[in-house]
Amino acid sequence: MQSKGQLAAKIIGIILVLLLVAGLVAVLYKFTNGFNEDFKTFYVEHEGKQILSENSETTFTKGKTHRFDVKYTFDTGQTEARDYSVEIVPNAEQDFEYTVDGETYLYSKAEDLSVAFSLKKQKSYFEIMLREDMTIQSVLEAVHPGQQVEVPENASDSNPFPYALIVSSYNGNVSYRIAFDLSADVTGITLDPPSIVFTG
Repeated sequence: MQSKGQLAAKIIGIILVLLLVAGLVAVLYKFTNGFNEDFKTFYVEHEGKQILSENSETTFTKGKTHRFDVKYTFDTGQTEARDYSVEIVPNAEQDFEYTVDGETYLYSKAEDLSVAFSLKKQKSYFEIMLREDMTIQSVLEAVHPGQQVEVPENASDSNPFPYALIVSSYNGNVSYRIAFDLSADVTGITLDPPSIVFTG
C-alpha cells in the first residue's frame, strides 16, 4: 500500500508529464501554423513578431528602415549563424504592362526589385529602407535606372499588395512569401479648415 508521500509524488509526476506534453503540443502548434504546415526549423521576426506562416500579407510604413531577424529554431547562442536568401519580387495579382523607353514590359516579369528597397543582408538579419515617396513608378525606375518608365494609373488599384518579400533557409527547405504594400506614417492630424465650429 502506497503512503501519502508516495501518492503525492506520483500525482506530481503525472502532472509534470502532462505539462510537458501540453508544452510540446503548443510548440508544435506554433511552428506548424496551427498544424496546417510542416514544422518550421527556420523563421523570421519583424518588430518582435514571429512570422511562421508560409504565405502572409502585411503593410510596411514608409519613411523608415525595417529590420528582419532570421532564426533557426534549434540554434543556440553558441551556434554559428547559418546562411539564408532574401529577395523582393513583384506580387502581381493582376498583371499590368508598363513601358521603358517606349518598350513594353510585364510587371510580373520584372523579377528582382530589391535594389529599389536598398536591401541590406547581414549574417543574422536584413534591412529594407522605404522612402516616403515610394510608388510602383519609383520602384520600377530604380530597376531601370536612367530610362524613361511609364506606369498605368490603375497599377496600384489592381495590386493591393504589389510586392513580395521572399525569405528562405540556407537549403531552401523552408520559405516565406510575405506580400506587402506601403503606407505613410501618420504622425498627426491636420484640420482643414484649422478649426471646427459647432452650432446648435
